[in-house]
Amino acid sequence: MTLWFLGGDARSRYAAQYLSKQGYAVQTCGVPECTDAPLAEQLSYVILPFPSFDGYHIRNSSLAAEELLQRTHEHTKLFGGLFGAWQEVFCARGATVYDLYGSEPLTTANAVPTAEGAICLAIENSEITLHGASCLVVGFGRCGKVLAERLQALHAHVTVGLRSAKDAAMAHAQGFRTDTTGLWHYELSDYDFVFNTVPTAVFSSEQLGQIRPDCLVMELSNGGILSEHQRFLHYLYAPALPGRFCPKSAGILYAKSILGILEKEKLS
Repeated sequence: MTLWFLGGDARSRYAAQYLSKQGYAVQTCGVPECTDAPLAEQLSYVILPFPSFDGYHIRNSSLAAEELLQRTHEHTKLFGGLFGAWQEVFCARGATVYDLYGSEPLTTANAVPTAEGAICLAIENSEITLHGASCLVVGFGRCGKVLAERLQALHAHVTVGLRSAKDAAMAHAQGFRTDTTGLWHYELSDYDFVFNTVPTAVFSSEQLGQIRPDCLVMELSNGGILSEHQRFLHYLYAPALPGRFCPKSAGILYAKSILGILEKEKLS
């Protein structure tokens, strides 16, 4: 069994190193700071970046998706995230696709490097301390929970925007002020930082106009849903933070998720 790592960033390098240490044969092509091996005519185990594709190419790589497709067969297993329309294409070829985006325990584990990266960006791009700052965290999922906890530990004043009564009760139990996402009963102009973790619209145009121009607004979800962001002096579109700030930790987490699947296959 040979695991082929194609494209990606530093996370792919660390994931490849980890799986190599676990005794797996590993080959790389298009992975930063790794030796490119000539692609085999047929690939049985392929590990792609997170997200996996950028248009018609493997993300962060010059490798065309079509070139990979030609090397897949009915026994090929593809690992990656956010395959999009390519998932159906590869499945039609007979390949098995493991889309790990949103899978557990990877999603929960990735919340920590995401939160730490967001805090690092906030410190780098603000002229005030998080200590004593008024912060709005939109969403109380895995990332939102960890980020709110970390901000609170830095003595920021944290409000969590959510819709679920159950989540609101949990947030209150953890000492957070809560508001209703979309309705916003508290003044949006009071916030120094707004962190959005929700991949859907959470502010109307009128509500966006209430946020101060000097507020640092950070988009942590994929898609950049904060329209009219150009009115803010400090707007950061910041998805995929684990790969930017904690590539080794994120790469090992990715590798462990893949390893779990490979180990289950051995037992089946």
